[in-house]
Amino acid sequence: MISWRVRQALFLLMAAFVAWAEGPANPYWVWNCMPIAISYVLLKNARERNVMPLPEIAFFFVACGVVLFAHAALLDPILGAASDWPIPMLALLPILAVALGGVAFGLVFLFSKRRHQEKI
Repeated sequence: MISWRVRQALFLLMAAFVAWAEGPANPYWVWNCMPIAISYVLLKNARERNVMPLPEIAFFFVACGVVLFAHAALLDPILGAASDWPIPMLALLPILAVALGGVAFGLVFLFSKRRHQEKI
């Protein structure tokens, strides 16, 4: 099992990657780290409640995956995304990531509740 300190370091590394990809002088990197922060809060609350955090883990993988993939594509010179990305896309990226993560959270939550009810 991974300790909670290692998980905190993982969240900080993801935020540092987003800041590095956009440039630390760009204030939008804080906004683009919002799905990472929301994932951290969800997983922390699930840990405190001692519940199986399957929906929270689904949110983490989808929301953080969208943000990290988009910023990795931003750095990729082969795709040419660095010059073609419009600023509004980066501004809407956290909203898209949270929405897709919310859908994943809801689907896993419903599936895990139905599965739990069938076992009873």
